[in-house]
Amino acid sequence: MHNPTDEVLNVAIVGTGPRGISVFERIAANLTAEPEPRTVRIWLIDAVELGAGRIWQTDQETCFLMNTVVGEISMFSGVFDRAPCRPGAGLSFQQWLRTQPEPALSGLGHDDYAPRYAYGRYLRYVYDSVVRGMSGLGDVVEVVGTTTSLREVDSGYELRVSTVDGELTVTADAVVITTGHAPAVLSGHQAELAGFARERPELRYLSGDSAADLELSSIEPGAVVGVVGLGLSFYDILMSFTVGRGGRFKEGPDGSLFYVPSGNEPRVVAGSRSGLPIRSRGRNQKGVTSRAAPKFLTSAAVGRLRERNVQQRGNPALDFDRDVLPLLRAEVNYVYYTTQARTQHGPDRAEAVAAELRALGPDPAGWRGVAQRHGLTDVAPLDLDQLSRPLRGKRFASGADLVAEVRRILLADMEAARRGNVESPLKAALDAIRDSREALRHAVDFGGLEPRSHRADFLGRFASRTSPLFTGPPLERTAQFLALIDAGVLEVVGPDVAHGCDAEQGRFFLESPAVEDSRRHCDVLIDSRIPTAGLLRNTDPLMRQLVGERMAAGFVHGDADETFETGALHITPAERRVITAHGRPHRAVYGLGIPTEGACWFTQIGNGRPGVHTSFTRDADVVALSVLRRAKSNAF
Repeated sequence: MHNPTDEVLNVAIVGTGPRGISVFERIAANLTAEPEPRTVRIWLIDAVELGAGRIWQTDQETCFLMNTVVGEISMFSGVFDRAPCRPGAGLSFQQWLRTQPEPALSGLGHDDYAPRYAYGRYLRYVYDSVVRGMSGLGDVVEVVGTTTSLREVDSGYELRVSTVDGELTVTADAVVITTGHAPAVLSGHQAELAGFARERPELRYLSGDSAADLELSSIEPGAVVGVVGLGLSFYDILMSFTVGRGGRFKEGPDGSLFYVPSGNEPRVVAGSRSGLPIRSRGRNQKGVTSRAAPKFLTSAAVGRLRERNVQQRGNPALDFDRDVLPLLRAEVNYVYYTTQARTQHGPDRAEAVAAELRALGPDPAGWRGVAQRHGLTDVAPLDLDQLSRPLRGKRFASGADLVAEVRRILLADMEAARRGNVESPLKAALDAIRDSREALRHAVDFGGLEPRSHRADFLGRFASRTSPLFTGPPLERTAQFLALIDAGVLEVVGPDVAHGCDAEQGRFFLESPAVEDSRRHCDVLIDSRIPTAGLLRNTDPLMRQLVGERMAAGFVHGDADETFETGALHITPAERRVITAHGRPHRAVYGLGIPTEGACWFTQIGNGRPGVHTSFTRDADVVALSVLRRAKSNAF
């Protein structure tokens, strides 16, 4: 056991995926900038793979793709300056890819999508660069193992780590928890499904994990596999069953994609609430720094709304539907109308439309008139709810009728995606949601909304329905989806899918109330949705111990009308320090990323951007500076 001394600052980082690496990099960069840096010892602890973590492990299947283009990714907090890579400055992901010997990686362009394993290798590269950069500043101790407990002791904090060689005890002055996604305890329905499978050896039930960690290879060819959820994880599962088993996609004479089976595929039946796969990202046409600045949903506008609410009701909390959503809709439709004007009538007309819309402000009452005066008579404003659920309310007499409608919707979406996130009015408008995320966080994070509105309006409707419109995969995944339907490998069940156990048949089932005779039985059922485990259903032993011993608490959002458990680790807004169940911030225990989802929004972002100081880097810097500032002021 190591005990801290006055000379050495011991910092433990638990979890070395993107968030852990970012904190490590910013600690090292800040130390490098100090004229007389304090000697530190960094304990880097990861249960799976140091420098990559679990989600980005480097041995996962090569057919799993990222959903961010390579040109928008960097894990260094500063741009490459042609000097050796070091904390604070280094190669972006694209620059690193160009150095790789495999043509499949080195040939990827700015707007291409890389395999997930390649990003894991890049993370390892950044991690190793920071380790080298620590030379002369202090020691780095690497530990592969599961952190099982964290307790306060006189000399700081004591962590127990279970490794292959036994239990290790680490005593640290500061602890940063960046543990990422953890599997969740099965819900009641999931436990019923798992129990049904245990009683029948011929059945299998898999849920709540990334495709890289699901036991997919042992599923027999020809088995009927039901998949619940059509998001990003669904595509990984689908690729594992097809390309991962020797199948190939080829392009036909007309440019359309078709699938050549290997014979090793299972047969997949799948469905979700919307009945459609997560929509394709528009072909990227924006540079790293060319995202549009929001015109209506700005941090200043959010601040003004809070001041108004204080004056009117004595409470700064916002109602999402009343206060925030109208501004976001204005952003989306501002981009939609101006892009329509530009693509139909040229840039001068677009600027005239833009000027009139800005003058009118976010109230959409007069916007349709502006559009009509400028020749956009057939352009109706976008309805985000309708876009997210285009099958809602429709009924289908057969599976063939459903497939025809799914194909029509997806082909139109693919055409918009091909036009790109600047030239396509639809994809440009949806990209405005991405461009507005910083202001959305300013409105939502740390209890910024009324509890009822946060639970029902934001989480219950907006986040679940709207995110699939702008966080989707590359265009090729949608083309592959349709090709697999044509090949008979994939069958879609329909919207509002229900799944469960058919005791008479002794099998699982999926069915859609919107499609006649849609019930399909399967031997394997996979729930591809990855829930945020939260603190209440978390299987991570560290989180369970922290909550059980009241060293940490969930962020409970409440007022006189409603209280609800967000499931997020309760942290301080300024420094991200973990707060105990007694309401006391720890001296130096920090939480960042996925464990804080619910107190913060969209924490699953796992990268910075080259030359842009995003919230990803800012959050890491806040924690790094707090650790070092407390050390310098002897706050430990």
